[in-house]
Amino acid sequence: MSWPPVWWRPATQTGPPAALTHLTELYDVFSPEDARQAGAQTRRELHLSADLRRPRPAADWETSAAGLLLQLWHAEGPGLLARLGEAGPWVYAPDVATLQDLGRAYERLVRSVWTAGAPPAAGGSLLERLVSQGGVPVVTTAPLSDQEEAFWALAARVASQRREARTAGVWP
Repeated sequence: MSWPPVWWRPATQTGPPAALTHLTELYDVFSPEDARQAGAQTRRELHLSADLRRPRPAADWETSAAGLLLQLWHAEGPGLLARLGEAGPWVYAPDVATLQDLGRAYERLVRSVWTAGAPPAAGGSLLERLVSQGGVPVVTTAPLSDQEEAFWALAARVASQRREARTAGVWP
């Protein structure tokens, strides 16, 4: 028996498409040169700077993608720059395990949106991006912003722990 190709969409799919829940881009940022290259490759990404700044509100971050990634490398150490899903957020994680934790948190949000429908959202929120990606019905009663805030709180904890470790002289 032969299986359909990976992109084959099952006829009875009940959840969101994998393109919304799975990692769509990944860059190793293990050196300043890696940071510059990743910045050059992602410089036109609409939400990159805002997504990377959101869990780091106290920092005075560079505006360009290359400058921002270089600053992250210096402040938090080597890491992985990733976009979690086609509509998803950009994150900077120190390792694969942390990236998986962030991915699972984002996937929970996407699945909840897919199941309940998305509330109208504004200001570039993840909920707004998921609705604009198409296929997600807009429902005015779904209380999903708490789940989005939980995702961003996890991203902020990760960033804070990395900065503290770097300040303490712990460099992976």
